Amino acid sequence: MAWSSKSHLRRLLLTKQFPLGLEVLLVFRPVMSAANRIWNSCVWHSREAFKHEGRWPTEAELKAKFKSFSSWKELHSQSAQAVVEEYFEAVSGYRKHRGNGHTEMNPPNFKPKGNLRTVTWKKQGFEVQGHTLVLKLSRKKESIRVPLPEGWDLLTLPDGRVLKGTPVEVKVKAVVRRCKVENLVLHVTLDLGVMPVDRAGAVSAYDYNSALVARATSNGQLDLFVCRELLAQVQYRNKAVAEFQEKMSRCKEGSCRWRRCLSAKVFRLKKLNRRIRQMEHALTKLFAELDGAEGVAFVVVGDLTDLRRSARTGMKGKKANQKINQMAYDRLQSEQRYKNLMRGIETDPWTEKHTSTTCCVCGTSNLEWRRHRGLWVCGKCRLVLQADLNGSGNLLKQYLFGDCRNRVLPFAFGEPRVWRWDKRLNQFVQVSPRAAA
Repeated sequence: MAWSSKSHLRRLLLTKQFPLGLEVLLVFRPVMSAANRIWNSCVWHSREAFKHEGRWPTEAELKAKFKSFSSWKELHSQSAQAVVEEYFEAVSGYRKHRGNGHTEMNPPNFKPKGNLRTVTWKKQGFEVQGHTLVLKLSRKKESIRVPLPEGWDLLTLPDGRVLKGTPVEVKVKAVVRRCKVENLVLHVTLDLGVMPVDRAGAVSAYDYNSALVARATSNGQLDLFVCRELLAQVQYRNKAVAEFQEKMSRCKEGSCRWRRCLSAKVFRLKKLNRRIRQMEHALTKLFAELDGAEGVAFVVVGDLTDLRRSARTGMKGKKANQKINQMAYDRLQSEQRYKNLMRGIETDPWTEKHTSTTCCVCGTSNLEWRRHRGLWVCGKCRLVLQADLNGSGNLLKQYLFGDCRNRVLPFAFGEPRVWRWDKRLNQFVQVSPRAAA
């Protein structure tokens, strides 16, 4: 997994995974159990503070409270602080949701005593000695040494270049299936530096929708990506969750039948989530490959800030509201950003104001020209185009000229290409334009 850092939009971070095997479980079990005890202590102290004082303790209070605990002294100081920071982040998310009216949300709860919690080592908590990673513990405890394979810190870019990364964070996670620990996995986050981008070249614009993604380039190319299979998987996941919740609501919480339903629910959701993530990665990889092959230097994506909030205020219908809240737009943009960075292409969000009510060719604005099922028919220049393709063309004009209205497109768009998911090949393939109908 990789992503671009928020501190610098062109800084590339990469996380690599290395299975450790169950042989090292005896070494990591005391450390992960100590982290679990710190989490449970945070839960207990926060509940007591809220019960007697009516407030949630701050992150600094929790760190000062548990510094003298025996569990704290078993970990490196930054690893222990990371557990408190994760708990405080969970509480902040819970309070935010409650403030937005989601009364069904519950605060972070206790973890079972035998739970092996993920342990994080920050930059000062580990050292690299050749192909060995030295994970520090408290001062009186011996460090844990983990051998790594050759080339563990290298990344090969699509153009053949090899980059060497600097490790900035290390995590050890337990893989648990059906209440049994099957493996330990080491996650190493590498900083590959600020990626150089090519300033000279074409521009492409992407208009995200729940079932379609439209693309327009300054070279005159139009692409329409049909994502109905991805949307169907998301809707099927929601249906599976509803079925399990209905069964569990008829059981007593904590009973044997309730636990079996919970285990089956987790197993089903993990499988569905893997399918969805595979399709998302295949889609964003196709975006980056098309941009790299067509000489694109800058990518514009629609700024969808507050989209879900506007959908909740009644601006959208019930079905449209459901689709909007199901699609992971931010995750798609993040995946597209780092894959473009690996090819030297810069990505930036841009406003979508007036893009859905304006003709991308003549620049005339009229809301009534957007017809049923996403069909755009211009009443002035008689342009007939799929509505999302028209929106992507306007988004391109928005970036090039500052406004898409009252401005004629200086170049002509060609015949749009249509891409659709192929179940046999597990990738998006080019199909007939009739597939988008």
